[in-house]
Amino acid sequence: MRSELGSQGLAPFHPVMTKGASKVSWTSSESFPQSVGEIQAILKVANQRHVPLYGGPAPRLAGSVVLSLQRMNRILEVNEKLCYILVEPGVTFFDVYNYLVENKLNLWVSVPALGWGSVVGNTLDRGHGYTTTGDRQHFIGSLEVLLSSGDVLRTGQWAVPNSPSAHACSNSFGPQIDGLFLQSNLGIVTKMAVALDPAPASFMDMKIHCPEVDDIAPLVDMLQQLDREGITQNHGMITNINHFASHDAPKHAQQTVPGPLTPESIAILKEKYKTGYWRCALSLYGPKQLVLARWARIQEVIPEKLPNAWVENTLFEGEDGKPVDNRKVGTLPAGVPSMNAVKLAEYNLPADGTGAGAHIDTTLILPCEGEAVSAWFKKARAIMEEQGVDPFIGCHVFSKYILFVQEYVFDKTNAKHREGGRKVVEALLSEAEKCGFANYRSHVQHMDTVQNLYGFNDHAYRRFVESIKAALDPNGILSPGKQGIWPAKKLV
Repeated sequence: MRSELGSQGLAPFHPVMTKGASKVSWTSSESFPQSVGEIQAILKVANQRHVPLYGGPAPRLAGSVVLSLQRMNRILEVNEKLCYILVEPGVTFFDVYNYLVENKLNLWVSVPALGWGSVVGNTLDRGHGYTTTGDRQHFIGSLEVLLSSGDVLRTGQWAVPNSPSAHACSNSFGPQIDGLFLQSNLGIVTKMAVALDPAPASFMDMKIHCPEVDDIAPLVDMLQQLDREGITQNHGMITNINHFASHDAPKHAQQTVPGPLTPESIAILKEKYKTGYWRCALSLYGPKQLVLARWARIQEVIPEKLPNAWVENTLFEGEDGKPVDNRKVGTLPAGVPSMNAVKLAEYNLPADGTGAGAHIDTTLILPCEGEAVSAWFKKARAIMEEQGVDPFIGCHVFSKYILFVQEYVFDKTNAKHREGGRKVVEALLSEAEKCGFANYRSHVQHMDTVQNLYGFNDHAYRRFVESIKAALDPNGILSPGKQGIWPAKKLV
């Protein structure tokens, strides 16, 4: 591999992992290819030597070679009229945002909570942004994929040579295969076209504040109604007070007694932030008259469903007939990347300044029904408070389902905290199985457990995907064990 990549393209593994971390995440070396040709060279050696590769620093199989594509970082095309961008895996959300600003393009990118990540990586792992194209997996225009054999595949209309529609339509002739490469170990995505948002003429930022814990049910039902009526444009993002208070101050500054926030502490935080137990972010985009019409309907529905709730809103308009300048808005729903969410991971660190912040989440897919969401929250809250921690909740609310994010925030240098995280996740997954719910994503340590939740017909889904893997990756070198999908061949 070194002869193919050079001294800058391959590095030996340096054991820098946190004390107490599992050896399962250790790697043998790290590779940094700059082109499809260099990846093909790595694949050739890996197939010959039966060496597992993994597209991240924490592989499922010890001894894997990390395949980092961060040096493949070109923005290859931006189409302002058709609102898409073609990028390599090393391009981050900050890169795209800066490119759009520097080139004065009237486009916004839908950014996730942390802007330092890869656009390709986040999208492939079914990550979410906060604009109208926030559910980014459904806005993929085309993929270029390198198979284990070294063969190059292009999806959708990009499979048609020299097609002007290459990145404008993901439809194909025959089976739609884009989804096979989401959260996948069937190939290596080397290029992706994904939709951008046209910069709107006006933009309204809203925060709906709901005072009581039980308001979660009518809040969810209200959002579902507004979506059904075609009023909302981006998906609602619900967080509880524990979640958004963590962005302001660490736990030791909010409460001195151990354990979850007490009712008294929560009351103080409500008053401090002028908010309720729940807060929901929504945004509106488009010509001013349409934004105001949507806003008028929202003002009618909220008092009907949530008589004790209140709303903050700010309207932004473009100047001199131009679209809104999102730099003047500065928020995630306006496509401006940020690193503020890092503060959440530091919430439970000691007051003496030691420790290292971390988090692990259990994100379930729930039906978009208020009572179902409220019932699950009560179960999750009890499980987390039993371990002495706060229920950090974030809900991505779509028309038919909710991604219910439960985050365990801890000091990863603390053995008790790490064990508490294991117990919380195991308890949540056990309770989820009883209720018929399952994750859509998982920490590497729990991928097999989550995959087992998809158990219909003796795990027919897993058997189907593993049969595809056996055909496409007969030596099993691509990310063995990712999402609980293992190769038939046992690798060392």
